[in-house]
Amino acid sequence: MNEILEVNNLSVSFHTLNGDIQAVRDVSFSLRAGEILVIVGESGCGKSVLCKAIMKLLPSAAKIRSGSIRVKGADITGYRERDMQRLRGKLFSMILQDPMTALNPIMPVGTQIAEAVKVHQPKITKKELKKRVIELLTLVGIERPEERMNMYPCHFSGGMRQRSVMAAALAGNPEILFADEPTTALDVTIQAQILNLLRDIRHKLGTAAVFVTHDLGIAARIADRVAVMYAGKIVEIGTAEEIFTDPRHPYTWGLMKSLPAFSKGRDELYTIPGMPPTPHHLPKGDAFACRNEYALAIDYEEEPPVFQVTDTHYAATWLLDERAPKIPSGAAVLKSADLRDGGKQYPAGGVMKTGIKEEILLDVRHLSYTFSIRDKLSVKAAEDVSFQIRRGEIFGLIGESGSGKSTVARCIMNIYRPPGQGAAGGRGKADIRRGSDMEASGAGRILYKGIDICEPGQFRRNKRMLETTRQMIFQDSNSSLNPRMKVGDIIAEPLKIHRINPPRGSLRAEAEFQMRYVGLDAGYLDKYPAELSGGQRQRVAIARALTMEPELLVADEPIASLDVSIQAQIVNLFRHLQKEHGFSFLFIAHDLAMVEFLCDRVGVMYQGKLVETAPVKELFSNPKHEYTKKLLSCLNDIRYAPI
Repeated sequence: MNEILEVNNLSVSFHTLNGDIQAVRDVSFSLRAGEILVIVGESGCGKSVLCKAIMKLLPSAAKIRSGSIRVKGADITGYRERDMQRLRGKLFSMILQDPMTALNPIMPVGTQIAEAVKVHQPKITKKELKKRVIELLTLVGIERPEERMNMYPCHFSGGMRQRSVMAAALAGNPEILFADEPTTALDVTIQAQILNLLRDIRHKLGTAAVFVTHDLGIAARIADRVAVMYAGKIVEIGTAEEIFTDPRHPYTWGLMKSLPAFSKGRDELYTIPGMPPTPHHLPKGDAFACRNEYALAIDYEEEPPVFQVTDTHYAATWLLDERAPKIPSGAAVLKSADLRDGGKQYPAGGVMKTGIKEEILLDVRHLSYTFSIRDKLSVKAAEDVSFQIRRGEIFGLIGESGSGKSTVARCIMNIYRPPGQGAAGGRGKADIRRGSDMEASGAGRILYKGIDICEPGQFRRNKRMLETTRQMIFQDSNSSLNPRMKVGDIIAEPLKIHRINPPRGSLRAEAEFQMRYVGLDAGYLDKYPAELSGGQRQRVAIARALTMEPELLVADEPIASLDVSIQAQIVNLFRHLQKEHGFSFLFIAHDLAMVEFLCDRVGVMYQGKLVETAPVKELFSNPKHEYTKKLLSCLNDIRYAPI
């Protein structure tokens, strides 16, 4: 196959008040027609910047310092914006990481997709245009496309918004598709659809793809080749088989060992020690040396060159130098039992039960919630949902995008106001939220610590307690953080609002402690959310919630945008909070492997209903409902099986 894209020694930097930041450093790779190259690595390592540099979508503060970009033989490194506009959409297109900022909130989703179609087919008729929009929405797995094409982004779940962005990106049938975390907000069933879709497009149209993800299971399934990035550099690249069966860089080993599959029956997941270096303070020598248990003396002095393992496999580590001491191969390292030591061993699939008490902390009874849009479409987001969470328990809630998981979470937190309480056991109904085109109504009861939070009088009398002992981590970290506040102020804000003395003496010290707790350097405290990557923003949101040391933490997709090593840190943190403080969690996720590892009990939602609830081991080993069986079959299909 011919090389359709060639990137040679590309370096990108950002100019800031504190000097230039090296986001991408001397990166080289090629892409063949019809090939899928997957780029994996920790949040902030330069994956998204690399893709945007090729597309010339960098902000004004960013600059390509050196290197070249060749597309179909033409050097586009010096192309102006006018030249790039002719290429975008048709030659290459991009699925952006954050669907909330990629979609216009005041335009119907179908209209936005239609705009992308008309750019490439200006003479298309109105009838053909509508047909094409419906076709694209169907292609990416959105049900009832004729109805939903007239809805706005706010009416869609996070996963549905992501699929809409993908539909717009595919409108021009591009030859190269850059997909920046396109499956982050999607459940496993839709992930499978999207991966199958990308493969079908590759086979039918010969479309090549650069697929950015932190999910190694997805990389193993879809990739022809895999590139591993760390601190702005590609540290290892090879075919998918080479990377997953014989990795050679210690960082690649660390990523793989962080997978739940390597820690079954353990109290904790493996985590890579330390934290990634900040881009403006890169250490001398190998940037990974301080986190590398196999580091050599030369790693701290000199950056390693790229060593060739095979004709298609390359890695930048001094361990491949002929003078380096001999160590086991990558396959042997991952198989060795000593590298799986993460703590005390527990029965496979089990979770510590010592912190769980019989006392019921949260009792959801017959909760229903319906959205009505312009009197044309009613969506039952939640229908007759009932479950309980005990003190010290981690209750997982899984289900496909749009199944009502986030709606249930927001009702529990009084963000969506449930109806006032009627007679005991009754089913009241009331209008809850009104807007220019949307109304919402609900029914049921929610008891927290015995207090009916649906009853206005009880809520008002216990308002301070409810606001301090319950905290929520939202799915979209970008919109949940104030863009005008610095990170340190965001984390300390709950303490200031409720006039609580910081446990560690000062608000700054408290913010620093919480930052370290979630794996971020204290240097980020003086940055704004816009200066952080998606994964870093999510960790800030988690740190803010943990500042109040809540009794109930409602976590809505808290690890969806995090890479596997940071996911492991956060999941271990949740386990620690359960063990040490007796916190209770409602853990909403589409990563079934993490749910299986972390949770005590699991509820499965489908089309607004809670169709199955069971202890985690029982549900994953013997599912009863057909939808649960379908979910778990997708898990087995996608998840990387350790060698």
